[in-house]
Amino acid sequence: MAFGDIVQGSLQDFVNADRFDTELCVFIHIPKTAGSSLSTELDRMRPPYHNIHRKYFYGDTVTFSRIEDEIAAVIDSGALADARSCSGHFSWTLAAPIRAARPDARAFTFLRDPVKRVISDYRYSRTPTHPTYKETIERFPTIESYIEAPETQDKMARFLMPGDVRTPHDIDTFISTNYAFVGLLEMYPLSFNILSLLLGHDRMPSEHKRKTENTVDNAVDETPRLRAMIAECNQRDTALYDIVRRKLLTVRDDWRAMREQSRPAA
Repeated sequence: MAFGDIVQGSLQDFVNADRFDTELCVFIHIPKTAGSSLSTELDRMRPPYHNIHRKYFYGDTVTFSRIEDEIAAVIDSGALADARSCSGHFSWTLAAPIRAARPDARAFTFLRDPVKRVISDYRYSRTPTHPTYKETIERFPTIESYIEAPETQDKMARFLMPGDVRTPHDIDTFISTNYAFVGLLEMYPLSFNILSLLLGHDRMPSEHKRKTENTVDNAVDETPRLRAMIAECNQRDTALYDIVRRKLLTVRDDWRAMREQSRPAA
């Protein structure tokens, strides 16, 4: 059972059939999609939890470990064997060793409006909170230069799917069959609550972390021209986002009805 089942029957049917309350829950955390807040919630709902992240080393220049090595370290330590959840800024492809070590692993993720996410990623990368912010400011003096860089484009799709998954049909097929759930930041209460139900709870979100600070280096004027430029350079992300949004819209009324039924009588 997988995310594609959400458009078959009622939302309650999907939750009942697709619940993964005993398996390893793997959160593929795409940057700037409210993932830090969600990771905190995941730690509460599904311990033992492991945040798999790169380590940064500060000297004349900032260096960092590879996420592949950090994944291998968690597996080799034996910690993953008893884990019930984990997360990190790793892609579907890089998570292959996790799936091999834990065949019961079920992956989920959250997306964000592609234009909003790119702007947020750009702004965050230019603040002191980001370890390599000085290098980023030097490399990308304007948001336009950032948008045009191939490594910043279609980041959500590149995190979630192999590079040869490109057409809307193939994108839909891949996420529908390989992910247990995909939520949206723009539909966060609905998305979070459905995820919690799939994990065997019934919770609404309570955390919000890492709001990007405003600095003189990260101001952005979100004009129609800028939005069009981001959309043009992120067509896979746009297709991915639209596919997930359509699926979640099909269950929105069901979800609202379920929330009404779960409220205690006055």
